[in-house]
Amino acid sequence: MFGTGVPLIGLLTLVLLGFLIATTVNTFAMEAAVLFVPAFLYVFPHLVPGFPMLAANAAVGLALFVELFGYTSSVTAYWYRHQIDFNVAKKLLVITVPVAIVARAGSYYVPSDVLMVGFGLLLAVLALVLYEAHEHGPSLVDTVAEKPELSLVAVLDEEYEPRTRVFEDTHDAAETPPSEHMGGPAETAAEEPTGTAIMGSGEDEREFHLELPDFLVTVLGGTLAGLVGIAIGELTQSMLALRRRVPLKLSTGTSALVLHVTIVAALLANIALLRFAPSITGEGFTVPFGVGIFVAIGCLFGGQAGAYLNNRLSESTVMVMLIAVYALVGVLVVARTLLLGGAAH
Repeated sequence: MFGTGVPLIGLLTLVLLGFLIATTVNTFAMEAAVLFVPAFLYVFPHLVPGFPMLAANAAVGLALFVELFGYTSSVTAYWYRHQIDFNVAKKLLVITVPVAIVARAGSYYVPSDVLMVGFGLLLAVLALVLYEAHEHGPSLVDTVAEKPELSLVAVLDEEYEPRTRVFEDTHDAAETPPSEHMGGPAETAAEEPTGTAIMGSGEDEREFHLELPDFLVTVLGGTLAGLVGIAIGELTQSMLALRRRVPLKLSTGTSALVLHVTIVAALLANIALLRFAPSITGEGFTVPFGVGIFVAIGCLFGGQAGAYLNNRLSESTVMVMLIAVYALVGVLVVARTLLLGGAAH
């Protein structure tokens, strides 16, 4: 129906599954590909009449396509609320975008089973890292709320003003939540940034300069986004909020923009490869974007439902569920790939 090869009942099922998965990922603040990639491989073909069996790279490509709709909505909301610092985002994007494009092309040279085992192991590692951080240290919210000095000006000059609007040169940091309640320069050496800036001249203290660890984390995030479509959001958020001490709300919006633009770059690279370089992909147009549109419709509503639920759950509950889902999905993907074999590459 509608040129998808899926009957009406199947299309309605796509919308419903998209809604349920989007609600889940938005409720627990996880990246959509965490659930969509295994769902497209192992669930949709059995529950949706006419849904095709996909290769691992096709599932990742379809997940990137579906994510585009949800992330566009969330980034717009963050921009409206002045929660994006474009000065910071652009310096991260000049790294993540080309890296993600190269990684997306390189993913077609990686055997499907290896790609899926890596996907599952990465989720398991993320679950362990989140558990250690949550179990043995203060949460992001507690860290920011209890330490007023942990703000942009703890790392940057006091005169630094984040650009939270594309069409404005500067924005009063006092109007950017929660800066008006935090603020204040670093008072101890432990609160100062370390390392040598490798981007920018480093002479203007009001500028945001990436240090070597930041650069490496950003490269890793772009690589993983291109290969399997996950982890860049978590890595960028952790780097900005914990290492660079950017306020939580500002780091969340900025990370969302970095994730969104990087995912778009990887998606466009995927489409270009499928269309113009079949010798690399070896698959032709096997990513069912027409089917993905119906999944995306469910995502538009599921994203709103998830945000509603997220605001009504405690941080500890969200963290526990996030860790559990990452660990469970990671173990299941690895086990299924090793025991039954993955989709054809």
